[in-house]
Amino acid sequence: MFIPVTDQVYLVSPEERGNFPNSFSFYIDDEIPTLIDTPLTVWSQAFQANLGDRPVERILNTHFHRDHTGCNHLFPAADVYAHPADIPAMVSKDTFISYYGFDRHADPALTEQIMAWIKWQPCSVTHELHDGQIIKLGNIDLTVIHTPGHTPGHCVFYWEKQGLLFTGDIDLTSFGPWYGNINSDITQLIGSIEKLIKLGPQVICSGHKGVVEHNVREQLEKYLARLLEKEESILKALRKPQSLDELVQHKLVYGRWGKAEEQYYYFEKISLLVHLRRLIELHLVEEYQGKYRAVTNPSSQCAHM
Repeated sequence: MFIPVTDQVYLVSPEERGNFPNSFSFYIDDEIPTLIDTPLTVWSQAFQANLGDRPVERILNTHFHRDHTGCNHLFPAADVYAHPADIPAMVSKDTFISYYGFDRHADPALTEQIMAWIKWQPCSVTHELHDGQIIKLGNIDLTVIHTPGHTPGHCVFYWEKQGLLFTGDIDLTSFGPWYGNINSDITQLIGSIEKLIKLGPQVICSGHKGVVEHNVREQLEKYLARLLEKEESILKALRKPQSLDELVQHKLVYGRWGKAEEQYYYFEKISLLVHLRRLIELHLVEEYQGKYRAVTNPSSQCAHM
């Protein structure tokens, strides 16, 4: 697909739906032809066909995940921009594995399986992104907004003149925010979403939902609420002390698991660990005799901070 969003911005995707493992990229036809994100390597042939012979001189990566960087290699002459907090996982396989927590929390066979499937390879990164930076493409100026939480270096790009925001994996899907890396941070993610609500974009170009033009603020608020609902469900479950493995079986993050059950188990576990780290910091959960439990009489702090 190559679908116009404006007279200079186009949605690019090998598939009609943006559900992972697919994703949406955006092509900007300006003096410096630019891609925002590229899909998984498995889509290389279809992605090239979508673009045709259109030039790509610059790639802006919202974050390091392979469904947003996997076809960078198709454009070896392009300048590639990413945030310094995510660059290490783009250039080093060991760091990528560490960011996902595979080295500490996954069976080696599972790690090998996932790494082979995503076809990890190093990305050349030529420039750093920084909060508040202005990326000039010609007619279009994009403001970089650092929005950590999903990953440490996740960024969005704002075309202020049009009120158009490229949000990467702050994606407004019904699943809600994803935080399945061991270095994901839910408190940061909440702050990032609240920052975008305050920004008040008119249009969002999402990495998995596509173009959102209606009720943008309401959809951002609903997206944030989905995260907080999951956190409340974890607190409710922990009224009875539970081990991590017992809590995983409630499927409170994913709701249901697909056929690759071992992978779902892993990412459910990591997502719960990220929640638990935050809830312990807020003194809403404590570890007790090898299990986790909700604090009976917490202080005045609440889960939403």
